Formats: sequence, structure tokens, C-alpha cells
Amino acid sequence: MRHIPLGSVYISPATKRYVSEILRTKRLSYGPFCQKFEQEFAKLHDCSHGLVCSSGTAALHTILAALKIRYNWQDGDEIVVPAITFVATINVVLQIGLVPVLVDVDKNSLAIDSKLITAKITKRTRAIIPVHAFGKPAAIDQIVTIARKHKLLIVEDCCEAIAASHQQKKVGSWGIAGAFSTYSAHVIATGIGGVITTNDTTLATLMRSLINHGRNTNYLSIDDDDKITKNKLPTLIQARFSFEHLGFSYRLSELEAAVGLSQLEVIAKILAKRQKNTAFLLKKLADLTEFLQLPQFEKDQVYTLLAFPILLTTEALKNPRWQLDAFMLYLEFNGIETRPLLPIIGQPAYRNCGFSQTSLPVAKYCSRAGCYFGMHQALTQLDLKYVSNTIHSFFQ
Repeated sequence: MRHIPLGSVYISPATKRYVSEILRTKRLSYGPFCQKFEQEFAKLHDCSHGLVCSSGTAALHTILAALKIRYNWQDGDEIVVPAITFVATINVVLQIGLVPVLVDVDKNSLAIDSKLITAKITKRTRAIIPVHAFGKPAAIDQIVTIARKHKLLIVEDCCEAIAASHQQKKVGSWGIAGAFSTYSAHVIATGIGGVITTNDTTLATLMRSLINHGRNTNYLSIDDDDKITKNKLPTLIQARFSFEHLGFSYRLSELEAAVGLSQLEVIAKILAKRQKNTAFLLKKLADLTEFLQLPQFEKDQVYTLLAFPILLTTEALKNPRWQLDAFMLYLEFNGIETRPLLPIIGQPAYRNCGFSQTSLPVAKYCSRAGCYFGMHQALTQLDLKYVSNTIHSFFQ
């Protein structure tokens, strides 16, 4: 029996060379590999600043914390979020004292339904967090129009969508900042890790401080020692342990950055293989559209599928043998790792948030009909044929 994992880590000769260089120099904390990774990642996403951090969750948390400081947001202010997303999107909003306002998703894109956003905006709304779900961009142009009309900020959750674009503009560059993840199963996989992108220099400086315990912005790494003249040495000594904000320990090490940089250098190859695999499996499953809703893509988008999301159709769910639990169990039994389709409603952690009382018909349908499995560059055509054959056999 084959094993089809959710993700795969691309290790190249460059990866091993970079890691060996780090071990030789013994520079493990923020240094040249972190800096190079930041620069190249920002460049890939058409942004002037990239900031590495310890996870995609840390990236989102840092962005919102910085915006709360900069714009003097108050506890209880509201952030519009989609009802289908990884829990981190909701958690960071709650953790800094803000209120997540759930908006239903579009059934085809699984991203926030832009047509429903305006009705959820109140005088306390401060920002919208569109999530580019599973590597497929949200209708971000429409969301930008809404945000401008209501004078709201956009924070893009791009954790699942490295290098994706909408209307020839990269995700992570549409809003005031974008949060990316390099977790193990993601397009660039460093084990743990995240990156923030922005074109706002002042905000970038504040976020870099927050990532590093809220440290004085005149001293954010040991590389700043090299820039100090003798006359400024007393100021430097004070700045080393001067903290301007209540920050976090969200730093990334040189090791993760080196792994990420080596993958970033071949990102075109990684994306091409993922897109080729996606197209191949879509063709193989095309005869099952009576029972499955497959991923759909627009011509003006570049998608970078993190995984392969599917929904059982209402026709399939009429058969008591073809329910979601049975489908996922069948895939798992045959070696294909699966996960539910990121439901927010019904999570025990949110039992006191009132989410279950909100009318979210599509999200609720996705919760009982949707799942996803791996779609990455390590999968071969034989692997994908096996996935197709397994799914076909379930519906026989």
C-alpha cells in the first residue's frame, strides 16, 4: 500500500551546503541567511520588506499587534474573518483582545465571500483578513474596494499561498501586510517558520521590534554592533537591553532560513510540479463531479495549491454510505492522509464565542462535506493514479 502524505520537504545540495556553512560559522541566531531569505521572499511577492518569524501564526499575531499599537485600536474592536480557515486566524484576533466577526465563504473558492462582507461591517470594524485558502487567491480586488470604501485595513493571510497571484499582483502585496507560513506541509517547508511582507517601512520597523521582544529599534541584531562608531558606543550599550514595546520571542534561526532560502531558489520548479500534479488529478477525477466538487481556478489567477480540497456533493451525501467520515476513513485506511476542511464553527475552543449562532450555511456545509489531502511536488503520477483509483473505488 502506498503512503500519500500531506506534504514533503525539498532538500537539495544547496540546502546541505547552507546548513553546513551555518554549523561551520556557529552563527545560529538572526544573520545573513535570515536576511537573504527575507530579501528574496519580499522580492518574490513584490514587496519592499520581508520579516522572518517563527510561524505563520506569529506573523499574523505580530501584524495585528503592530496595527493595534499604531492605530490605537481598543479591546473589543472587530476584525472581519472567513468562517473557513485554520484556527490561527481566529486565535490571534482573540488573543490581542479583538473580536473576530465571521463571514461565510464562497463555495467555489472556499475564501471569504466578498458579497457578504459589507453587511458585517460596524462602527467598530478595523480590518478584514482575507485568507487565500489552500493556495487559491481570494477575490482580493473586490475586498480592497470594500475596505477603501469603509476605510478599513487589509491583512492578508497568505499562509497557504506562497507565490500565488491575483490579476498579476502577488498575494501579500494587496493589503498593509501579509502573513506567510513555512510549516512542514507548506509550499516552502522549513519545519517551523513564517514571513511577513509589507511595503510600509514604519510598520516593518515596529513589527521587527515586536518579533524581537519589543527591543529598541536602534538595536535589533548583533549586526548593528558593526555600524556603531566609538562616539555612539554608550548609546548602543543602552539600546541592547532597552525594550520599547511588550513584544514576543518570535525569531527564526539561521537553520530554518537556510532551508527556506534553498527552496526559494528553485520555487519555480516546485510550483510547476505542484500545478502539473493538480492538473493531472483534476483530469483523473473529472468523471466524479456528480459526487465531488473539485478545486476551481480563474484564468487571472496563479494558484499554488497547498493541498487538494474537495467537497462531497449533496447528491453524494444522499447515500448513507458516502458520508464525510466514511470517506476520510477510507482514504486513511488506504494510506492517504486527510484533514477536515478547516471548520471554525463547532470547535470546542470557541464554545463561548457565539459562532454557532451565526448563519453560515456554506461554512456549515463544508464542515460536514469537505476534506483535503496532499498535493505537492514529491508526488509521482503513480501516486496520483493511486489516489484517483482509491477515490473511484469508494464510490463504486
